[in-house]
Amino acid sequence: MRNVLVAFDGSDSSKRAVQYLIDFAREHSATLNVHLLNVQQPPIVYGEYVTGELIERMEQSATSQAQHLLDWPAAQLQAAGITHSRHTAQGNIPEQIGLAVEKLSCDTVVMGTRGLGNFSGLLMGSVATRVVHEVPVPVLLVK
Repeated sequence: MRNVLVAFDGSDSSKRAVQYLIDFAREHSATLNVHLLNVQQPPIVYGEYVTGELIERMEQSATSQAQHLLDWPAAQLQAAGITHSRHTAQGNIPEQIGLAVEKLSCDTVVMGTRGLGNFSGLLMGSVATRVVHEVPVPVLLVK
């Protein structure tokens, strides 16, 4: 585990995943290169009066929100002295995680088991389940 992708959505579970990674690096004196990724769902709009300009503004807003969400984990990693970079994407979350793993040559994905979705009673979220099955590298899930 050297080049790590952290899928971060701002949930408590994803915050614990960041902390776990920091603790792991500290305990094992590991030198990590961490890629923080936040994936936003593309805006869903209906109607005849939706302009390209409106869609573009909505996408820019989503990108801005994604960058803002990465402030907390970036600050935690910075304080721990861990090299990191920020990445944002829009689209299907498991697919975008897989694309980022490939593009960034990551050897591990670290993420929380439960995100901000609607099915909080499940042990493992649908995104985490899909990532485990679809991404070709080890996935470390943190409760």
